[in-house]
Amino acid sequence: MQKFNPEKNSFTAYNVFSHSLPVVTRWIQKIHSNGHNGIFVGTSSQGIKKFDIASASYKDILTFNPDKTTIYVRDIERYSENEYWIATESGIFIFNSLTGKFINLKKKFLDPYSLSDNAVYDIFKDREGGMWAGTYFGGINYYSKQYASFQKYFPDNSGNSISGSAVREICADHNGNLWIGTEDAGLNKLNPLTGAITQYKPSGESSNIAYFNIHGLLVSGNNLWIGAFEHGLDVIDIPSGKVKTHYSAGPGKKEIKNNFVISLLQTTSGEIYAGTGTTLYKFDKKSPGFDPAADIPQHIFISSLLEDREKNVWVGTHGSGVFYFNPATKKTKHFDKNISDQNSLTNNIINAIYEDSQQNIWISTDGGGLCKLNKDRKIFTSYTTKNGFPSNFIFKVLEDNGGQIWVTTSRGLVNLNPQNNRVIVYTKNNGLLNDQFNYNSGYKDTSGALYFGSTKGMIRFNPGDFLQTIIAPPVFITSFQVENKELTVDEDSSLCKQSIIYTNKITLPYNRSSFNINFAALSFISPEMTEYKYFMEGIDKDWTIVKPNRTIYFTNLAPGKYVFTLNAGINGIWGNTVKQLTIHITPPFWATWWAWMLYIFFAVALCYYLLRTYHIIIEDKKEKEIYEAKIDFFTNVAHEIRTPLTLIKGPVENLREKMDELPSIKEDVIVMERNTNRLIALVTQILDFRKTETKSFIIDFVKVNISELFREAALNFSTLAKKRKLEYSINIPPAEVYVYADEEALTKIFSNLFNNAVIYAGKKVQVSLLPPQNNEQELTIEFANDGNAIPQEMKEKIFEPFYRLKEANKQQGTGIGLALAKSLTELHKGKLYLKYSTKGMNIFVFCLPAKNMEILQKKQPN
Repeated sequence: MQKFNPEKNSFTAYNVFSHSLPVVTRWIQKIHSNGHNGIFVGTSSQGIKKFDIASASYKDILTFNPDKTTIYVRDIERYSENEYWIATESGIFIFNSLTGKFINLKKKFLDPYSLSDNAVYDIFKDREGGMWAGTYFGGINYYSKQYASFQKYFPDNSGNSISGSAVREICADHNGNLWIGTEDAGLNKLNPLTGAITQYKPSGESSNIAYFNIHGLLVSGNNLWIGAFEHGLDVIDIPSGKVKTHYSAGPGKKEIKNNFVISLLQTTSGEIYAGTGTTLYKFDKKSPGFDPAADIPQHIFISSLLEDREKNVWVGTHGSGVFYFNPATKKTKHFDKNISDQNSLTNNIINAIYEDSQQNIWISTDGGGLCKLNKDRKIFTSYTTKNGFPSNFIFKVLEDNGGQIWVTTSRGLVNLNPQNNRVIVYTKNNGLLNDQFNYNSGYKDTSGALYFGSTKGMIRFNPGDFLQTIIAPPVFITSFQVENKELTVDEDSSLCKQSIIYTNKITLPYNRSSFNINFAALSFISPEMTEYKYFMEGIDKDWTIVKPNRTIYFTNLAPGKYVFTLNAGINGIWGNTVKQLTIHITPPFWATWWAWMLYIFFAVALCYYLLRTYHIIIEDKKEKEIYEAKIDFFTNVAHEIRTPLTLIKGPVENLREKMDELPSIKEDVIVMERNTNRLIALVTQILDFRKTETKSFIIDFVKVNISELFREAALNFSTLAKKRKLEYSINIPPAEVYVYADEEALTKIFSNLFNNAVIYAGKKVQVSLLPPQNNEQELTIEFANDGNAIPQEMKEKIFEPFYRLKEANKQQGTGIGLALAKSLTELHKGKLYLKYSTKGMNIFVFCLPAKNMEILQKKQPN
């Protein structure tokens, strides 16, 4: 062995074989500090040595195996301050540095809980205190000292094991030996000090037990009473181990009437009771024989017996609940299940009865959970799967020295704290033989150790030696699957930038919002017993506990932010740190924030539009009402004026005929005639316009020579044009155009359009009749003048009644001509509008659709 000096960069050699037996090879396989200025040296031929650094001396502490072969050391690992595990070719040696003693762990061919191979090459201790052993042929072995406290007794076909698997009754004699009855292989006696086991099996001889199926056991002095299934009752002399008396069912007065003896009890007064399949019997020592117990009804199946501190005998039955009686006071009482009473038994099938140190009675039921009857014998409290129990089938209850209640069930062992009702469940994963325990099978010895029988054997443990988990395991998310496909960094780099183990945030599109999360806690003590709880912020209102499932599914989550929080714990001890994963579900483009902004904008715009439209409608309605009132007023006035005007026109015409006779009145008569005609024309226009507004203007379609009608209208306004010195041009095609229309309406339309063109012209007026060309569908007439240009924004306004441009106020006009012309045009399904011109001309276009007329052409000379 060499020691390196880094200051001098030199080595110093130490011979750790100098005073040992000579060997061929001096190979050192492993060295390990012993924590006390010493080194353990593992060799290939001389086992383990202890080297003292201060004195530079060594000594051999383990060289040979029990068979005197040398020990080949492979590895050394420190387990605790004074305990070291040494991996060798001969199994594992556990060295206690205080006592200097070794424990050798080796492969046992009939023991499934031993090492799988003796050639142990590597050994390692994890942070939970678990030991890992790598073997050459047997793979990896794991040992957890936390649950190694469960000592196991099971049949392995060797001479020093219990004979059967289905362990039933357990009791101890005055010598400290433990008697174990099985339902499949007879009786066993265990010496707890030496571990020696003696088996007792039926052989057909009277000195041996009558049957292999043992149910009831009772130690009374030097006698062991044994109740068998349908084979009566044996009494064994404990010192000799021989059966000295046998009781069978018979017709005699002192004989039992049923051979199935299930439960046995000896009271503090020395009375012995035997519960059978039909009756409870009391042993009469004088006869000797048995008498039916007078305090209990006959013909009921007796499953368990107990005497409490008040010397009451409790009798559990299979189907009739619980009875108890006091032999001295003769007081009796019966408890059974009452559906209408919550303060009653939960089931009438009783498997076991037990009294704790607080004088509470614990009743194990078959399917109804555990019932506790308080000291006053008035209040029942039940414990079921709702309280954390793994099963409602309860087989046995015992109390340890610390006041904790231990309960066996069909699905594991339960530790119940009666102060706070905290429940811890132990299963096969925690070191039990199996989860299925047996009926009424349990015993507590004088040292406080508890024994429980199961269908695979018996376990022994001392609750005071239990090592409780003080470190909750860390938890990790191991995979994240979207639509049952796991996200990977390579394939889904857009969603997962790194391994999910190190990912704290993930974003998913709205159409991939169904996913499942897999997770695990790094604890190897009992992975199946690890509990998990999670909370999904955004969905859950409280934590959800899952056990033992390690996959959580979420389906079709709505867009938003979710925070998945995960925690792990063992036996109700939860970790202080949690794992969190933030999940963002992005909304579809129509539900993004900017989309909502657009929706809000459009909604505001729509509201504004509707509000403005409403105000416009209201204003239009008001304007229409004003307009209707105005038109009504003018119409009424027009009606009233028209008759007097007609009456005035007649005398004016008479005066006109007398002008030559009276020259002095000529000028006055002309003025009177001109204004009378003007007023009549205005009244007529108002009445006609009102007719069009009220849809009472009747259009009478007849064949009209529109060319002639157009020519007459043009001629009527030629004098006015000449008077105003206008360039007045009329363009009429050579062919006569005939249309189907209302001649009077067309005359009014032409009259108003010619009048508008002439009186508002500057220097010229151009009017053109454009007949349909090349199968066109309408007839068009354009009225153009060079008067003040009408702004484009006013091209609709000028057709409103009584509206006049400011520039036209100097000219005489009524403001109703264009409105009347447009109304009459629309009655013909035609169009009248102002055409935009780039030559400074105002062009009014009058169109008649061809579908409303028949166009006939006839050649005429120019």
